[in-house]
Order: sequence, then structure tokens, then C-alpha cells
Amino acid sequence: MANDLMVGRRGLIMGLANDKSIAWGIAKTLRDAGAELAFSYQGEALKKRVGPLAAQLGSDIVLPCDVGDEVSINALFDDLKERWNNLDFIVHAIGFSDKNELRGRYVDTTRDNFNLTMDISVYSFTAVMQRAEKMMKNGGSSLTLTYIGAEQVMPHYNVMG
Repeated sequence: MANDLMVGRRGLIMGLANDKSIAWGIAKTLRDAGAELAFSYQGEALKKRVGPLAAQLGSDIVLPCDVGDEVSINALFDDLKERWNNLDFIVHAIGFSDKNELRGRYVDTTRDNFNLTMDISVYSFTAVMQRAEKMMKNGGSSLTLTYIGAEQVMPHYNVMG
């Protein structure tokens, strides 16, 4: 029996990196349940990976967004509004930290990297939802992801957990 729970629902998937990503599993499940999906990516390298994955799920909406840049977030939602008049859900699977700072000890994390990590990994959810809410005319759902590193020590996870 097919699952049609999400038929007629439209959602934006942010933070898909590859076919091993948690975001990929979520996107596949949503599509299998009938959702129509759009995807964002940050940078050309990710565009080359996200585009083909989006196509596998029947989506041709693959839009750039640097969540560290307010202008870029605004542009994403302006582009999305041109294609869809409403949005039902957001999946925020975005996380970032300077990989060089994940190698050492947590106490050696710089203030600049800590702030960048929190801006991209945490605050961006709020910034995105400030725009998404305007498209969620009938209400909507938002999901952001965390990691077990928030509950237990993970080697080299440092500021990300």
C-alpha cells in the first residue's frame, strides 16, 4: 500500500550533501509519501551533487543559498515564491565548522570559528524560518537536525556537538 500522507504538500530541503546524508533519507521518504520537493545548495561543488539527487526525486527546483548571507536567503525565497505560492514544510539539515578546528581540542576553538559555526549551524534555522513563515499560508512544519554529539562525547566533533 502506497503512503500518500504528503500528497499536495510542498517542502524545501536544505543541507543535502550526498546520498549518505540524513537529509537524503528524509527527502526520499517525503517524496515516497507524495511530497513535492525543492532543494537548496551552497556553492558550485554542492550544486553538482544536489542537482542529480533532486532529479532522482523528480525535482527540478535546485536553488543557491548561503545561509550566512541575508541577501542570499532572501533571494532563495524570492526564487521559490516565483515557482510556488505556498510552502508546507522546511527540512534544515545544515551544519558547518572549519574542519581544521575539528582536529584539535575543543578548548582551542577560536571565537571566530565558534561564532561562524553557531551562525551557520544554529541561527540559520531561525533566519530561514523568518522567510519561510510568509509562504506557510496555512501553517506549516519545520524540522532541524542535531547529532548525538550533543549528548555524548564524540572524538573530533568539538564545537559541532
